Amino acid sequence: MTYLDQLRNELARVGIRGGQRARILAEAADHIAEGGAEEFGDPRELAQLFADELATQETTRAAYFAFAALALAGAGFGLGWHQLVLRSHGGADITSAAFVPVGIVAAFALIACPQISFAAGLLSIVRARRLRKLRVAPAAELELLARRTRTALGFGAASTFAFSVFAVDYHSTYPGWEVLAAGLGGLALTLPLAAAAAYGRRAAAVQSAAPGEAGDMFDDFPVRLPRRPWLVCFGLTAVLAILFLGAAWPDEGPRNAVAESVLVIGSFAALGRRLGLRR
Repeated sequence: MTYLDQLRNELARVGIRGGQRARILAEAADHIAEGGAEEFGDPRELAQLFADELATQETTRAAYFAFAALALAGAGFGLGWHQLVLRSHGGADITSAAFVPVGIVAAFALIACPQISFAAGLLSIVRARRLRKLRVAPAAELELLARRTRTALGFGAASTFAFSVFAVDYHSTYPGWEVLAAGLGGLALTLPLAAAAAYGRRAAAVQSAAPGEAGDMFDDFPVRLPRRPWLVCFGLTAVLAILFLGAAWPDEGPRNAVAESVLVIGSFAALGRRLGLRR
């Protein structure tokens, strides 16, 4: 087996395939023709070096791609929300759904999923901006970045799908053209998210082995703060509760403040470790 054959196999082992592998092999072949294979060293080590660099580049690019897809889907979601919930007929009564349990789940998802998607997407882009300055980032950091990106895309897709379900389940409340536009539009908005998820899967196929810890959200902050994640959680909860309380006082303000507090604390407890909010 020639050196190039060994390198080809090792590149495949670490997830480098297709055009990327072809370019690396072509460059290696040129250098071997000029100076010999002994200058390259062990094929396994060389392949891993390529993988460490490519994984850093591709994972950060996937985060930026996902953020752009989320921004596009979020803009469409915002327009639909304004039309269907805020402007059109004052919104639907919760009991007017064709199938009330589905309507309640869809309505809850319309509130919770966009907020979780936004938070995860923001965490993802903050980490990506920091890692893009590195030639090789620790594998654990890249995995955390990928988890944040997948979470943002997953809850983003849940938001747009819930919008379609909500429109269809409450079709008696809205004109037929609005139901059709919301149903099809919500599904269409999942397409850029699916494309970003596919890109992310391809990026994750490249297996980095660079050492180092993933850290948590405090490593992403531009200023040093005491590492007290639950204190940050309760502080953010208090700020949001005050905002929601004042925005609809005295009618729905208390209810909205309590609901938002439960959502923030529950999400922090459920997703805190997955998103690197706490260790």
